[in-house]
Amino acid sequence: MECGLVLKSVGYKSIPVDGLPFDHRKGIVPNVQGRVLSEASEDAQVEKGLYVCGWLKRGPTGIIATNLYCAEETVASISEDVERGVVTSRSGLSKPGREGLLQLLDSRNVKIVPFGGWEKIDSEEKRRGSLKNKPREKLTSWQDLLEVATK
Repeated sequence: MECGLVLKSVGYKSIPVDGLPFDHRKGIVPNVQGRVLSEASEDAQVEKGLYVCGWLKRGPTGIIATNLYCAEETVASISEDVERGVVTSRSGLSKPGREGLLQLLDSRNVKIVPFGGWEKIDSEEKRRGSLKNKPREKLTSWQDLLEVATK
């Protein structure tokens, strides 16, 4: 049988995250629609302002797209809690948003690759792959990735 790509899935189980309740049997943070619960029991209370998604929320199930629906459910819970006033800013001050994040990254000398840079990387990997009759040839070093992204 001719095939261009084979992926093997070997399974996964989340591990506890410091400071979060954890159900060791299921390998998840106990939650209801992404809202973290104080423990894995029927008497558990929702931990105000604490949310989870992905495999840590539901266990190693589904396909890649399942994470999208999982995240949408958690975001809907967050939005609902914000609208109901359950979750508010601790300081009451407006957050600096994207600009604040960019300033923080810059202050820590973190190099970012914007979407346009990723598009350049994507295009170059596909170009290199086509030369080898493959869908893509991955760039595997940070130096190569940054060089292509900043051309």
